[in-house]
This record gives sequence, C-alpha cells and structure tokens, in this order.
Amino acid sequence: MRRRSRQGPGGFTLIELMIVVAIIGLLAAVAIPAFEKSVRRSKTSEATVNLRRIYDGAVTSYQSEQVDRAGQGLPPKFPLTVDPTPGEDACCQATDRGQCPSNSEAFVKPTWQQLQFSVDDPHYYWYTFVSEGEGAGAKFSARASGNLNCDATFSTFERIGFVDLISGSIQGGSGVYTVNPLD
Repeated sequence: MRRRSRQGPGGFTLIELMIVVAIIGLLAAVAIPAFEKSVRRSKTSEATVNLRRIYDGAVTSYQSEQVDRAGQGLPPKFPLTVDPTPGEDACCQATDRGQCPSNSEAFVKPTWQQLQFSVDDPHYYWYTFVSEGEGAGAKFSARASGNLNCDATFSTFERIGFVDLISGSIQGGSGVYTVNPLD
C-alpha cells in the first residue's frame, strides 16, 4: 500500500510570521513620527499666511490718507499695538487639541479692523501686532504664537516692517523669523 502524502497549501511558519511583524513594527516606528511631524509642519502654514495678510494690511493702512476730525492731514502711522488675540495660549484653553474655535468676535478691535484682518475659521495661533512711531522711522512687528501640542513649548513666527528714514518707503524683513516652528 502506498501512503499518500497530503499536498496542499502549506502555512506560514512561526519565524516567517515573526519576521513580518518585526518589519511592520519597524515601518510603523519610522512612519508614525514622520507623519506627526508632517502634520505639525502643515499647521505652521496658517501662521505664515496670516502674517503675510497682517503685513499687507499694515502697509495698506500706513499708505492710506489719514486726517483728523477737522480734515487736517496727519503723519502716516501704522495701526496701534494690540494684545494677543484671541488671547495668549487661548487655543489650548479652548480645546484639548490646541485649536481655537472659530470666533470672528475676537478680531473686532480697531487695530484688526484697520489691518483688515480676522480669523473666522478654527485656528492654531494667536496674533499680536506691535507698532511704534509715526512717519519716517515708524516700525511694526506682526507675531503669531502657538502651542500645537498644548505643552510648555510655544512656536513663534514674526514678521517686521519699518519705514526707511531716507526714502520713506516701507521695508520689511525678507522672511519670517521663527522660534520652535514645529513646537
């Protein structure tokens, strides 16, 4: 009598399964931190885009004709300094994800109106505008600060502008100064 060997699909050995699990674990160990860093980097685009909007609003405001109540011309100046809006670290206080809910009411102060700036959608940063002086020599700083993961480390993005003393034209930093951009 001949004994028939059973030939059919073989299975995976324990070692093969362990190798596959180890490879998946290594891929996850590399991919997950890279994905999280990519997500944080995408959130920083909000700050740079909004700083550009504030900068453009400051230039427009400075270049617009300013008069007093009697119609007399005033020296050009940037809008007045405004405190952090919607409030320092308000985004982490509002939600546990570090995102401020949509609230256009926070940006009703006259400075934000002059800059034609508000953030109506949920956002990750609070914004500050600081100005100093009138006419030639006037300067300003627009700042976005955030706490993307609600810890003790803040991200700061800042763009400056000033009026050149010689030409009277508005000059600005060629880029955005950053501290801890990925928090």
